[in-house]
Amino acid sequence: MRIASDITWLVGDTPLVDLAALSPEGSRIVGKLDAWNPSGSNKDRAALGMIRHAEQSGFLRPGGTIVECSSGDLGLAIATIGRKLGYRVVLTMPHDLAPAHRRLMEAIGAEVELTPDADGMRGAMARAEDLARTITDAVCLQAFSNRSNAKAHADTTAREIWRDTDGTVATVVVPVGTGGAAAGCAQFLRPLGVRIVGVEPAASPVLSGGAPGAHGIPGIGAGFVPDILSPHDLDEILTVADEQALAATRRLMREESLLLGPASGAAIHAAIELATRKPPVGGTIVAILPDAADRTVEHWMQDPNR
Repeated sequence: MRIASDITWLVGDTPLVDLAALSPEGSRIVGKLDAWNPSGSNKDRAALGMIRHAEQSGFLRPGGTIVECSSGDLGLAIATIGRKLGYRVVLTMPHDLAPAHRRLMEAIGAEVELTPDADGMRGAMARAEDLARTITDAVCLQAFSNRSNAKAHADTTAREIWRDTDGTVATVVVPVGTGGAAAGCAQFLRPLGVRIVGVEPAASPVLSGGAPGAHGIPGIGAGFVPDILSPHDLDEILTVADEQALAATRRLMREESLLLGPASGAAIHAAIELATRKPPVGGTIVAILPDAADRTVEHWMQDPNR
């Protein structure tokens, strides 16, 4: 029988799918459907990896508390996996970010503390660290600086891409949030000759050396360079405007019947840009598609031109 013991056994091993309708002539774009993880995003990989590492290191003990800051998908992933493993989960996030995610976090049993919007993600991070110091037996996972985040993606995401393409992948396009997926793919795949292209919001191009800013692509663009990812780890960084990400999200829905979110749209826009260059980037391009549509559908449907 093939019956998972619990949802943690369902993290990873997400499929690749040809995106023929979106691939420019002479190119091949393949999507890695990481939105098919249990909580609906690739953040399940990081959450499980960081929690298991904290357990093995003795920092997280039975009955303990997991604390983390999140703007959405990471928090939901930690809530989903942490609660299933029997931990109290306390999450901090800026007040106006991701209300749909917040409701789901609370529904699954996590406690959510809202921080001032003006303080951004750094403010939420500082509050999480304060809580971890004051709550008995609490651990702050610190995804932006936790190397086990990147290791989880090197051990799973990157290896799966290499395995499932029979080693033919030439370029991997990775939307950058905490930096774990990009760092993990760079760690495993760059020595094998695969190019890693990071994607960030055009309105907050910090990896490209620009200034942080508000943007409408949930899940990426934290407004600072994650400690676990150096821009030098990437072969290239592409910026994607909000409207470009949303347009690509609609194309995924209408032309490929894939119900994914704006971060996935950003990755696809970047992949198409690479494939239409003169000369185009050759070989198979794998775009990591990290988020589902259900929590952002109201956001993109507000566009009168949809």
